[in-house]
Amino acid sequence: MNVEYEAFLLLLILLPLNIAFALPKKGTEAPNFLAPTYGGGSISLYKLKGKIVVLMFAAEWCPHCRREIPTLSSAWKEMGLEVKDVIGIVMIVSSQEDKAIRFFKATNPPSNWELVTDANYIAEKYGVSGVPTVIVLDKNSAVADVKVGEVPPGTILRTVALLAGISPPEVNNTQTQTQTKSTVTYASTPSQSTTTKERSESKGMSMGVMMLIALAVIVLLIFGLWYFKTLKAHETKKLKKKKKYKKSK
Repeated sequence: MNVEYEAFLLLLILLPLNIAFALPKKGTEAPNFLAPTYGGGSISLYKLKGKIVVLMFAAEWCPHCRREIPTLSSAWKEMGLEVKDVIGIVMIVSSQEDKAIRFFKATNPPSNWELVTDANYIAEKYGVSGVPTVIVLDKNSAVADVKVGEVPPGTILRTVALLAGISPPEVNNTQTQTQTKSTVTYASTPSQSTTTKERSESKGMSMGVMMLIALAVIVLLIFGLWYFKTLKAHETKKLKKKKKYKKSK
């Protein structure tokens, strides 16, 4: 068994982990989706070609989302993004439908925002493992920007405004800029309150997941190397015995 073959087998072992947590890269075509929206309609990315699409992955129990999505809503209106060739879609994950709807309404959403109350499968297609995550798509459904964690709204919407041909005004980001860029894993158990202790713990969730993934990769790598070295040694030993047996004859 040669080195190239060993490397290929190791790649097959590790590749699923890389794919599972891979966000789409800038310039690549975004995966298509079809999902029901709040209000009884449905929405698909294929039918949105020709529009600038902003996918906002959030959870109603996520403290960072509770801050970021309302500030995005206010900044969206302030920047004049309530135009026909721009659409925002709030993708709620790991949340109950009634709570997702209340969360959406509380953000005072712009007129061109839509709500998907159960976007778990879409989050998986897009490699989203933590919220909030915002993905901006251009009119050709290509990824124009990806922002992970709680960030000032201007850093997200400036890209949208430029794609729409709107000169982005200065937005008041004072409150958001004082906060740390943080995410919580969307697969986590929904929080019932947002105490200081819970917020502190949630900031470390995504880092903990990343550490577990890194540890799993290291363990798999060590196991793979050990296994193939052992197999190679066994084959070498078997070959020597075979040669010895032929000589004795």
